[in-house]
Amino acid sequence: MNWLEDLRSRIDITKNKIYLDNAGAGPLSRDVVTAISSFIDLWSREGEPWDEALEHIVEARKEFGELIGASIDNIAATPGVTYGLNAILSSIEIKPGSNAVASPLNFPTGIISLQAMRSRGILKEVRLAKPRNGYVDIEEYERLIDDRTSIVLIDYVSWITGYRERIREVSEIAHKRGALVIVDAFHSVGVLEIDVKKEGIDALLCGSYKWLMGPHGAGFAYVSNELLQSLKPAFSGWMGIEDSVIKRRARGEKLFERPFNIEGFSPARDATILEWGTWPVIAFEGTLASMRLLKRFEAIYRYNTHTSRLVKRLMDGVEDLGLRLKTPRDRHAAIVVFEYRDPYGLAEKLRSMGIVVSPRPGIIRVSPHLYNTIEEIEIFLEQLKKNIKTSGA
Repeated sequence: MNWLEDLRSRIDITKNKIYLDNAGAGPLSRDVVTAISSFIDLWSREGEPWDEALEHIVEARKEFGELIGASIDNIAATPGVTYGLNAILSSIEIKPGSNAVASPLNFPTGIISLQAMRSRGILKEVRLAKPRNGYVDIEEYERLIDDRTSIVLIDYVSWITGYRERIREVSEIAHKRGALVIVDAFHSVGVLEIDVKKEGIDALLCGSYKWLMGPHGAGFAYVSNELLQSLKPAFSGWMGIEDSVIKRRARGEKLFERPFNIEGFSPARDATILEWGTWPVIAFEGTLASMRLLKRFEAIYRYNTHTSRLVKRLMDGVEDLGLRLKTPRDRHAAIVVFEYRDPYGLAEKLRSMGIVVSPRPGIIRVSPHLYNTIEEIEIFLEQLKKNIKTSGA
């Protein structure tokens, strides 16, 4: 059994479907299901496995840090991207009259958060870049980012076109003008190699259930050392302090032997300053198992030799059928998007044949991962050809 056969044997959905919707949600492996069920079974038989949960939260932070080239001290465990983003946004100092710059190709949640800040007068303006041919030119960022820009919010990979942003170049522009760069990497971590330091990223967010192939309910926030030193949270909780239970455990103390100081407190000195309350521990059990699986099968290192080949074949095949790609060929990741007049009808037909893709307004989104095969891509293209002949592109 080769590595791909071994991996697929752990993912039950590969036995009856061609699953090409990791940009929506990745499939759960047996490793993840076993980790979750074992934890729940232990809880049901012996009571809450609190010590094990705390240990695994720490291990999950470490594993995620390795995926993006960061230390565990720079990683917070969160319930998801939106939580982590708003924890960061409510902890940074915004100068009066500031603006924020974002790409409309971003997933909506971050832009909505910025607009909420604008509506409360925290930001004076939210500037949305104008995309062209599925991406935003560097010149457009040059035009929009100025000395009053506090935040530049961009997705590492666009969820709606599959464009892989020029993070390093955008960071250089932003930093020259004193702005922070916050990156939503939900559509890239687990499939692409990322180095937050080399790319000049000040903060990065990711959830657990796309290319990380975990369950819903877990996420991570990275903050650079420089940003960490300046954070002043508007909100906090018993996990975001220097005397949290997880830090007591690390020091070898009994967790509840002494009371917590409610008269005053010291915020955590590491990224756990963003961890306000108790974590969704069951979700993190599954997420830790999924990250270990991806590490074992060298997912990010096999992108160039395997996953990117699937993407290239998809792009070639789609264009050979006369369909218009929205994903730029020179800056793609693991999402291929093409235009189609009836995406929901086409996706439904494909699903009836056991092929799962994502329909969105005016487009079809196809997003493979490490466990997919070139044979599955060929079957998808064959069925796509048959069905566009029937319904028309």
